[in-house]
Amino acid sequence: MLLVTPVRGEITVVIADDDPRIGSAVAGLLGQEPDFHVVAEVADGDDAVTAAREHRAALVLTDVRMPGGGPDLVRRLVGLPHRPVVAALSAQADPATWTRVLAAGGSAYLLKGTLAGDLPVLLRRCLQGHLVVGVPGAADLVRRLLGP
Repeated sequence: MLLVTPVRGEITVVIADDDPRIGSAVAGLLGQEPDFHVVAEVADGDDAVTAAREHRAALVLTDVRMPGGGPDLVRRLVGLPHRPVVAALSAQADPATWTRVLAAGGSAYLLKGTLAGDLPVLLRRCLQGHLVVGVPGAADLVRRLLGP
């Protein structure tokens, strides 16, 4: 088996959160990973789009309830020519919010304060094309929607 060592910083990340403590904590966590490189920390949707465009970010990790955030921001980001993967990070677990974010093109909806060391693994799954929903009860809701 051939083991490939990730290239430092090959996954460029923009973190968008209006709480600088959250942005800093996430940047610190991802900074410990060999393949993630945080290229910008911003506090609103317009700056997230600008930073994602300028840095051609592979991944945008965004708060849902910040100025200019939510499903509209997700649509703007996935509409960029290089189409970054968008992962939402929120304190809101209500189905109306996370389903709108995913319908807008988000690849993940993750709850703040519940991830710790799992965040890099979950983000890599998104980058591999998987949909990741880290909300209690999400699987049951999806099963009901898809059920007989």
